[in-house]
Amino acid sequence: MEKPPAKKHEHRFQTHNITWLLVVLNVLVFIIVFSMPQAMQDWVFQTFSFSGGGVFEIWRWFTSLFMHISASHLFFNMLGLYFFGKIFEEEVNRQWFLSAYFASGLIGNFVFMLTSAAPVVGASGCVFGVMGAAMLLNPIKRIRLYLFPLPLGIIAILFLIFETLVVYFQPQEFSGVANIAHLGGVIAGSVFAFFYDWRRASKGLLVLFVCIVLLIVLAPIFALITGIGGLILGVIETIVGFFLYGIAGLLSFIWV
Repeated sequence: MEKPPAKKHEHRFQTHNITWLLVVLNVLVFIIVFSMPQAMQDWVFQTFSFSGGGVFEIWRWFTSLFMHISASHLFFNMLGLYFFGKIFEEEVNRQWFLSAYFASGLIGNFVFMLTSAAPVVGASGCVFGVMGAAMLLNPIKRIRLYLFPLPLGIIAILFLIFETLVVYFQPQEFSGVANIAHLGGVIAGSVFAFFYDWRRASKGLLVLFVCIVLLIVLAPIFALITGIGGLILGVIETIVGFFLYGIAGLLSFIWV
């Protein structure tokens, strides 16, 4: 795989085709799986999830990355992919994007496998990998993940702090979440950023340190922003879940 020419902006893809394709595929898989009778759903999750016991069944490495256990699980993964994926896709060509996406998901799953024998599904490792790469290549890009314009670097650091605290303290309400896979994914994505353009990634790392300082100094403001954004996203998540389960229910006739 060759790196595209280094001329400024020539390699950027503004249409975000790959990001949208991955979002659509994940949503379609979710709708199809949840349109199935419960017994069939159980069989699908048992057959296509990733775990240490099925590590030599290679199809699980990839099928697990397109499956989600709930509408909430899918919503937040696709939200992250929408925001971080678009930025990363503007920076690299399709080969680099897809390589970083799938490698981050696989590495995240294998890291989780080293800590747990439980099966795991979801695109979280992929999404965190894309975030890891995007935050180093373009940390000052403004996005509205919490409906407020914030630099990508700030949002990425907030995500990383949250994930690190969850992994360290292991609160009961997150016992079913493979947070260690998220961290594995973001580390893999960060490594990809350095392979792609180590100069930009190094500058991005310095910007992230500045973001950490800003978070410390302006902690109350960012806490308010994330709190308000979390409430709004909770409402949107409920609405999206209602429609996803509704569509799945309408398609359930195909299994009768």
